[in-house]
Amino acid sequence: MLASLLGYAVPMLISMLTTPIVLKELGISAYGLVSLVNVIIGYLTVMDMGLDLPITKYLAEDRAKFDNDSANRMLNNTLQLYFIIGIFGMLVIVLASNFFAHRVFKVPDDMLSQAVDVFQLAGIGFLGSVAMSWGRAVSMGVQRFEITHGVSIFTNLAGLFLGLWMIHLGYGVVGFVFMRVLFSLFAGIGYWLFARHLLPFYRFKLGFDRETLWRVRGYIGYGALNRLISGLVSGLDKTLISAWLGMAAAGIYSMPFMLVSSLGYMISYMLGFLLPISSELHSTGEIEKLKEIFINSTRFISVLTSIVFIPILIFGDLFIALWVGPEISYKTRHILTLLALSGVFSVLFLSLSNNIIVGIGRIKEFTQYCTVRAVVLAFGCFLLIKPFGIEGAGIALLIANIVDLIFLIIVLKNYLKISPSYLFKVAYLTSLSIGLIMAICSLFLRPFAHTWMGLILSIGLFEILYITISYKLGVFGETEKRIIGNFVKKIRL
Repeated sequence: MLASLLGYAVPMLISMLTTPIVLKELGISAYGLVSLVNVIIGYLTVMDMGLDLPITKYLAEDRAKFDNDSANRMLNNTLQLYFIIGIFGMLVIVLASNFFAHRVFKVPDDMLSQAVDVFQLAGIGFLGSVAMSWGRAVSMGVQRFEITHGVSIFTNLAGLFLGLWMIHLGYGVVGFVFMRVLFSLFAGIGYWLFARHLLPFYRFKLGFDRETLWRVRGYIGYGALNRLISGLVSGLDKTLISAWLGMAAAGIYSMPFMLVSSLGYMISYMLGFLLPISSELHSTGEIEKLKEIFINSTRFISVLTSIVFIPILIFGDLFIALWVGPEISYKTRHILTLLALSGVFSVLFLSLSNNIIVGIGRIKEFTQYCTVRAVVLAFGCFLLIKPFGIEGAGIALLIANIVDLIFLIIVLKNYLKISPSYLFKVAYLTSLSIGLIMAICSLFLRPFAHTWMGLILSIGLFEILYITISYKLGVFGETEKRIIGNFVKKIRL
């Protein structure tokens, strides 16, 4: 959990600190262009067919059963599939760069040539992202999350700082994106080297194994469908905003979206260990232990959600005003609230259930949920963005959260045999009630939070009071209490 937290928190914080610099040097339209790189890469993630899921799941199971031969065959087959997918996807994006720049996105005329170069670099970035997916899945399968996120931290920071250096040298948005892409390729190489170290039995062998392909067939089929749907819809909000409202609107939307989504991903991936653990426990029949872990994790994540998102809801506009300026803060104040609320619901309803359902092998049910959610979100974006602007995207995300809640209830009843009302009582009720009361009280701190010092002190006071009250009211379990107690003792010493 700590490794996962650092893996997202460190790059996120550095990105936030450097965003005003990038925004000032490149301008709002070029910043929107940078945000579209990930959108384009996301559109072709369907091609990886969701292979990261069976890698993590079956590698965890094979190691639990000490079946090294099966694990070796699975790694060889998936690595070769990833290489083929990466090369093909790279060529598709590179060849379609002119189409993206001139036909799909509303790029200003003076930026067309830069946009073509950036989109071509995005093609190479797709190859890097595919290589990273294989390496991350392997390190997660062996539950070495410090490697999973350590490589990501190093390459993200190196790419970001060298990208800023390229801007300083006068290479603009193209130089910035070039460095980010280059280090995504280095990350893939780094993961490969660590995989060889973590798995001494691993020996690469060219060629495909029919038995292994048959083993992962369900994940390939449903995974491809899942990637197709999620890939098309995940960047739909930014795509429609850029096409209908302009590149500047996309840049404005990207800032609160980056803030909220980064925090949400950080919380979700702190519990990414549930996927390999649920695979192991399910394969060995230890369902009661899996239920216990799920309930404890839900309690933990409800506390963490309150700690992270309530300050965003109360002080988020003040943070953006200090971060990138009051003008942008004024334009994003409503969409920030909508995105933050959606982030709360997504973390509470989805962050645990998706790991469990994939870990126990219910990829068909997971794909069905993703399909329904994607359709609801797509309809919401198409219907709401034009009349309501960027706020329409936030409303569409909130509507999609209803599907997340229904999916959580299905997982609880059908696969974990846990009553939703019981889970709400033991894991959600107290922590969220404390959070709601604390949020109302925190409104009185807003007049003091218009400077960096005042903002930091206001948020710090909220965090200390929330943790203290939660501790006194028994929200934390015995394990969490021991951790907090030991931490306090070390501070006193």
